[in-house]
Amino acid sequence: MDEEKGTNRGGLMENWQQSSRSRQVFIVITAAVVIAVLLLFVQYFTKPQYVTLYSNLDPAQAAPLVQHLRERGVPYRIEDFGATIKVSQSMADEMRIEMAGRGMPFAQGLGFELFDEDRLGMTDFERQVKMQRALQEELRRTITSIDAVTQARVHLVLPEPRVFLRERGEPSAAIYLQLNPFLSLKEEQVRGIVFLVASSVENLKPENITLIDSQGNILYDAVTTSDPHIALADSVLNQLSVKRSFEVELERRAQNMLERVFGPGKALALVTVDMDFDSRETTVITYDEAGVPRSTYLMEERHEGEGPVAGEVGEANYPGYVGVVQGGESSHDRREETVNYEIGESTERMITAPGKVLRVNTSVVIDTGENSVNQAKIEQVNTLISSAIGFDEARGDRISVEGMNFDTSFTEQMEAAHLAMAEFEGQRRQEEIIRQAVMGGGAILGFILLLVAILRRRKLSREMDIVPLSEGRSLKELFALEEKEDFVPEISPEKTPQGRARKVMDKNPEVAVSVLKSWMTEE
Repeated sequence: MDEEKGTNRGGLMENWQQSSRSRQVFIVITAAVVIAVLLLFVQYFTKPQYVTLYSNLDPAQAAPLVQHLRERGVPYRIEDFGATIKVSQSMADEMRIEMAGRGMPFAQGLGFELFDEDRLGMTDFERQVKMQRALQEELRRTITSIDAVTQARVHLVLPEPRVFLRERGEPSAAIYLQLNPFLSLKEEQVRGIVFLVASSVENLKPENITLIDSQGNILYDAVTTSDPHIALADSVLNQLSVKRSFEVELERRAQNMLERVFGPGKALALVTVDMDFDSRETTVITYDEAGVPRSTYLMEERHEGEGPVAGEVGEANYPGYVGVVQGGESSHDRREETVNYEIGESTERMITAPGKVLRVNTSVVIDTGENSVNQAKIEQVNTLISSAIGFDEARGDRISVEGMNFDTSFTEQMEAAHLAMAEFEGQRRQEEIIRQAVMGGGAILGFILLLVAILRRRKLSREMDIVPLSEGRSLKELFALEEKEDFVPEISPEKTPQGRARKVMDKNPEVAVSVLKSWMTEE
């Protein structure tokens, strides 16, 4: 085995020594490139993978995190100009749990963890300041849990307690939000944040809260909300927005139908809607014609027995006058009945919501081109538009349909400019492709020429080495013999090495030049 290994090594060394200089250089460069690629792959797959521990941090937030990582000896990376901290993937979960236990879940101040290590001798003022700091941090953590909010800061103004109620001030709050550029903060979320803070702080009213974003835009302002003039202006803007949204919806319906009939850009529809935004409450009371008995009072009285009898006495001009006569039997009956009736009524309350449609006015223009639109087609369009927008003649709606010639010069110019730009882009792209193809073809051709030259040179070198001279000796061996001291040249000049070399050079000058160049390169 050892002899075979020695033989293999000897063969490799002989092959290496017999190889040309260009081939040796090529082998060395190829081996270096392969080793470098292998080293890069090994480094890439063996190096630790870093993941994001916390992001969107400012320097004040990142400082305690970096200090803690240094104390623990955990390797970390800082990116995005200090806004992102990365650690190895195997340590990320452990570090998050550990920092959350230390009160640094977001690398910000402590919340109610401030009271975990309460010291003796703390004054009421220090306790109040701690409470305010803890409450601000707890609110900040809750607000940043919203997807549209990346960072937040909460500033609370809590007045000192007073003996008299009239001397106590009202608490207020100012909230700063850094929003996510890929998500929008909705109006409902803004109100939710405001009422969250108002419910978390004692005696804090929503109108005493101000909310702004990172660009300084006011999202919720107490002054704006409480000012009646500004509130009225906002109400008018909201009404106009509702009105325009309804008009756009009707226009979209009519426009889609017209474009299906006449083609794109051949018709135009505009809608104007009059709406009533007044809110009304109507109460209607209706009384029934027949009364409904509510209560009945009945009294009956009866008397029988002996006693004075009532008889008619007096003058004739006083008929019916009854007097009392001694002796006889008497009886007395009395009945009294009272029925109370109540008039039946029905009450109906009707509340009219704002936004009632009073009138819809629609204008339709059809592109006639060189032709004219007849009355029959106008009537058809009128009927279609009436059905599309919900036409109500009793409400006073109106529809106007006219045929006109549209001015398409601007559109034609824009189309021509677009076509010219597209043609220019196509030509430029074609020229770029041709240029890249020429460069790539030139590089390939140069590489092929270089490869052909190298192969031709190696072939000529091998042919020169095996050219037979006198007594089977090559030109190179003859020159080597001439340099030896004990070499005795023959008498005939043609038989000397110099003569033979000149003869070979005369016959094959190109081979001789190539051999000389190879010798000079080896030296």
